[in-house]
Amino acid sequence: NEGKVEIYFNNTWGTVCGNGWDINDANVVCRMLEYSHALAARSSSYYGEGSGPIWLDNVGCTSLEGSIGECSHSGWGVLSACNHDKDAAVVCSNSTRNASKVEIKLVQSTSYLSGRVAVYYNNTWGTVCDEGWDIRDAH
Repeated sequence: NEGKVEIYFNNTWGTVCGNGWDINDANVVCRMLEYSHALAARSSSYYGEGSGPIWLDNVGCTSLEGSIGECSHSGWGVLSACNHDKDAAVVCSNSTRNASKVEIKLVQSTSYLSGRVAVYYNNTWGTVCDEGWDIRDAH
């Protein structure tokens, strides 16, 4: 439940730069790994230096995103003075998501304030039908 963050992108494994890495970023990664939340965000290659490309730099999650790719960042493979001695890492809670718990998130958006509604239930993410959907449902 802890270690260096590595991402598979463009058929290649790479790391994430720790520039600005914080608990909100770590929360998103831990949830991607099916843990409930992050206990700590680490940088400066806390678990050792990675190798290969550094895929993301200046990651800025709000903690509401469903994937680290949905967070703001410099661009895939676009770095600002980063090397593997700054690799990001996480410490995730030992508890995992409750399979019967219903979670919601907004996806496919450039803002955490709008997007398509996604629902997590029974270990699966799904969507909500828009038939009859109105402002009362959005509230």
